[in-house]
Amino acid sequence: MHANNMLDFLKTILIFLTLFCPIMANSKVKFVEVTGRSVIEDNSPLLSKNSALEDALYLAALEGGAKISGYSIVDKFSNLKEEVIVRPASGILDYTIIDEIISDQHYEVTIRALVGKTEEKVGCSSRPKSRLVSFAPKIFVSQNSPAWSQNLPQLVFKELQNGLLNFKDLEILNATNSNLEDNNKKLELNNFDYKVLTGNVVYYQPADFSLETKIYVEPTQQLHSTSASSVQLEVKLEDYLKLTTKVVIKDIINGEEVFKTSRIALSYIGPRKTIFQSINVLSRPNRNNVVSSLVSSINDLPEEINEFLKCISLKSIAQPSKIENGIKIDLGTNQGISIGNLALTESIDTPFAVFEVVKVDSNGSVLLPLNATRNIEKYYGKSITFMEF
Repeated sequence: MHANNMLDFLKTILIFLTLFCPIMANSKVKFVEVTGRSVIEDNSPLLSKNSALEDALYLAALEGGAKISGYSIVDKFSNLKEEVIVRPASGILDYTIIDEIISDQHYEVTIRALVGKTEEKVGCSSRPKSRLVSFAPKIFVSQNSPAWSQNLPQLVFKELQNGLLNFKDLEILNATNSNLEDNNKKLELNNFDYKVLTGNVVYYQPADFSLETKIYVEPTQQLHSTSASSVQLEVKLEDYLKLTTKVVIKDIINGEEVFKTSRIALSYIGPRKTIFQSINVLSRPNRNNVVSSLVSSINDLPEEINEFLKCISLKSIAQPSKIENGIKIDLGTNQGISIGNLALTESIDTPFAVFEVVKVDSNGSVLLPLNATRNIEKYYGKSITFMEF
């Protein structure tokens, strides 16, 4: 009798933890189907059903993995007791009842549940493909910079663009004949202005990002030591060229900034400031080496951008669908969505619900809730976040 009470207690604790400590959207998940059973209580069919459902949830949690540990304690009468602690290694995101039957003296409930491991570290794949609209860079070159450095910003931007083109899961849309602000103004006017309608306007797709780049070139002075035979002779201020590259990436639809970084590089341009003219001339570094050194400062930037964008979850807003009990969103195959993908959303009266893609086209999808009893109207206008692909 006591053993049964302990088992019931452990089931209750496990179910509580799995339901109220759900896994995050970037964890690995899987569907499981399990059947829970309970003895039919006289005149209490609802109690029997709930007990069977509790048993099914317990079994579903175990399908996702569980951690069991124990320890011994001694009470005040010197009796040795064994205590068992059960902790879930998974969480139940959502479930739906797919069958209920009465078998002999038992009430059986079969559920389909979505479970996943909470502690498993997985790679980032929240976005199967990204589209980056690259606008014209803003360039600032100091008038005190060497004449040959005027083309340096274009070389840096070209290197950045070429690097971004190397990733198959990142599409680059060239919009370098405009900037983000001007293009947005053209989009607002394109229904009324013929010149705008026939001009260079970049049209956005849902989930697009914008790339804005600022490049600064300016001379500066830094302490520079001259030496011979490993013996330092003197330290003085010498002329350097400073390159600063700033990158900002935004959600192009709502203007939210999602990524920001910068690179700063210095390269000695000379000449030495000594009393010997020949030494001054010979000490001036090769221009190509200076340019190559500065441009290489952004070599790691394309990969950093690509990896970051892959970790930004796809999101959309739930809208009414013509399909019964479904919602539609403005994300489709162009954004990497396919049938069977899972998404999370919130409603007024539930913390989250799981939806599955059942229909998809180039820029739209229809999703159905995993739990068919959900009041679908409660989710209209709510944010839909896709899980890992």
